[in-house]
Amino acid sequence: MPHYRLHRDPRSSHQQICALVQSLKLGPILDVGAAQGMLGQMLQGSGLAIDAVEANPEWANAARPFYRNTWASIVEDAPLPDKEYKLVVCADVLEHTPDPLSVLMRLREAAMPDATFIISLPNVAHLAVRMMLLLGYFPKMERGILDRTHLQFFTKDTAVDLLKQAGLQLERIRATGIPLDEVWKTGEGNLLFRAMQKTQHFALDVAPRLFGMQWVMVARPNGSV
Repeated sequence: MPHYRLHRDPRSSHQQICALVQSLKLGPILDVGAAQGMLGQMLQGSGLAIDAVEANPEWANAARPFYRNTWASIVEDAPLPDKEYKLVVCADVLEHTPDPLSVLMRLREAAMPDATFIISLPNVAHLAVRMMLLLGYFPKMERGILDRTHLQFFTKDTAVDLLKQAGLQLERIRATGIPLDEVWKTGEGNLLFRAMQKTQHFALDVAPRLFGMQWVMVARPNGSV
């Protein structure tokens, strides 16, 4: 039941997160909501120890070959070791949980006191969502910002506030764009596709709150759990 696929745009969440992990060179790593193991696959050969938590049993089984340990459960039920991880990655997962704050607090217990957190969250204040609300629509969709499985919705400010509540100090935040390769599946390599991608990158730099689909945040604990 494939739901996620790797996006090649350097401003996509997949590529931004992988680049951050590779530049930080911190381990061991905990990949929370690993899906079918894309991060584990991208880090093959890096020498970094990486564990995974994935609630979907089918996805967990698919991801297992790419991780040291894989727990097929929600974070709260996973037998995570205490103060183990130097890097915790929560990519597109907290919005699916009933209580994101409690999940982050549990992850802080599993992380070392000086660990780094990389967290991505969808931006419900995207221009497209604002326009739909203006017209009286708030539809549930198969994927994207209004994914029908999302239980939480975030703007930039509420995403940053969630980190503060969890005792995490924001160090960096950057927006991602709409995955154009999902909108135009055969467009990659096309001149018009490349022009659209460059235009989106410019829009993200000029007005990230309006055109950002997600926020990719880097944070560190600012105190004890």
